[in-house]
Amino acid sequence: MHVLFAPAVFGSENMRVALADNQRSVVLKSASGLIVQEQAGHGLKRMQFKADAIGSRPVRIRSRDDVVEVNGKSYRGMVELRKKRNGLLLVINDLPLEVYLKGVVAAEIPFGWESEALKAQAVAARTYALYQKKAAGARPYHILATVSSQVYAGRQGEHASVDRAVQETEGMVIVYDGEVIPAFYHSSCGGHTENASEMWGIDAPYLKGVDCECQEISKYGAWEKRMSASLVTASLARLGYRLHDITDIGIESLTPAGRVKKLFIQHAKGVLSIPAETLRAAAGYPVIPSVFFEIALEGKEIVISGRGMGHGVGLCQWGAKEMAQRGYNYRSILSRYYPGTSLTLIERL
Repeated sequence: MHVLFAPAVFGSENMRVALADNQRSVVLKSASGLIVQEQAGHGLKRMQFKADAIGSRPVRIRSRDDVVEVNGKSYRGMVELRKKRNGLLLVINDLPLEVYLKGVVAAEIPFGWESEALKAQAVAARTYALYQKKAAGARPYHILATVSSQVYAGRQGEHASVDRAVQETEGMVIVYDGEVIPAFYHSSCGGHTENASEMWGIDAPYLKGVDCECQEISKYGAWEKRMSASLVTASLARLGYRLHDITDIGIESLTPAGRVKKLFIQHAKGVLSIPAETLRAAAGYPVIPSVFFEIALEGKEIVISGRGMGHGVGLCQWGAKEMAQRGYNYRSILSRYYPGTSLTLIERL
């Protein structure tokens, strides 16, 4: 990891968020009027930009009230359209970090949760965003607006409770040895968070598994999913695996926390060994919420009984809620899930 440089005034830190990719055309709207940098004709309330009409230079658009609607969704700050080598458009939202966070927190956890849980989420999201910004290098954007990075809902995601959580933790980030960490987080760990080394080969002392009481309140405390063996075969085929008539399925290895690391699938032409996360990705993350499960073949149906939601690394959001309900503040919550770290302001890095 590298130390992330930050300006003296953290309010000047910006984020470039990839909102949409490979677009043939983009429709922008603003009730107050759109302003295109370096072009005449300002003030139109609706503009359509087609990929074949945009040159090699990025087009940057803002509005008089700082709100631009992009293909039906509203965002604060500047919108940038960049033509890619394939001739299609990449849409980027360029805005201040603290404003960006207001569109993230309530997209990741319910805005009605306890304020200390919201603050913990705000700090984790800020830290994760800045880490991703540093890792972006020369890429034209810093972070995605989806679950592949962290969900960003723009203006629609803003709520008063989230605004307060962001403002009351303004500029606060999580560091280890003076460096901003990759502050991973997830919904519900199922009772114990996971070592990042088991999931992604990241052997960091602050991303080690810890006990968690989320099971007491989490709506993902226990779940069961049933899928036909033929559906699993078809789902894995899309990832390049060829199976013929599944006859058995089971656990090959577990992580220290008890999550499934590898599965075996016996079929008519042999035995396939695959990471459990591969099955989860193939079936769909909502279909298999986590790899903290037991699995069995019953007739022609695969039954998965599990707990938790998400990868299990770092901050457990339901665990944060449980701790907040018990009176812990956001500093204690973050210390629990990122052991050995400390909090600092961006300007002090």
